[in-house]
Amino acid sequence: MRDIGASMIPRAVRLAMLGAAVVAACSPTIPPSVPASDSPRSNSVSTLPSTTLTALPTSTAVRTATALPPLIPRCVRQGTAAFPGVVEAQPDGWFDQSEIATLPDFPTTSGRVYGPDGVAVPPREGPNRLALYEAFPANDAYFKSRIEQSRKRDGKPIAVTVCGEVTEVWLAESTGELIVGWTDRDKTDVLVANTADFTVLELVDSAESVYDCCG
Repeated sequence: MRDIGASMIPRAVRLAMLGAAVVAACSPTIPPSVPASDSPRSNSVSTLPSTTLTALPTSTAVRTATALPPLIPRCVRQGTAAFPGVVEAQPDGWFDQSEIATLPDFPTTSGRVYGPDGVAVPPREGPNRLALYEAFPANDAYFKSRIEQSRKRDGKPIAVTVCGEVTEVWLAESTGELIVGWTDRDKTDVLVANTADFTVLELVDSAESVYDCCG
């Protein structure tokens, strides 16, 4: 008969060992503490998240006052009422030669003729003559009539300014006729010259030189 006690002891030992292994496997593992001095140091520096600055709005440029164009001394007028004018800027040796009576179709328009000594008047227009026509009160009817006549001679407009007023010089190359018109306070002036004696700029200069003769 087998010795039962001897055979059971090894089995009991084995069961005890198996139970201890199971308990050990089921227990939570606690890692060994690490000394502070042995803890790995991080070289990274904690920083706040960077914020991208949006561009500041550019300041609106302050508009400076626009400088007014300088006044042409000869264009300065006194008062609001104009008087019959005198052309100051003329070719050397030219003078006031004759009066232009009121025009038949333009009862408010009259004027004067300028030219060198010895020039015959009439005719009041053409080479060696400068005719100033003035309408009181101001109206451009006569100037418009002269523009129509210039067109019939194939005249062409040239944009100019007279004392700051935008207007036109009409040039008819077939005859050399030059015409410019402008408003001076309460009157309208028209100058008629010829390319034999004046350039466009010289005619404008003469227009700007017209001043009140009296009053």
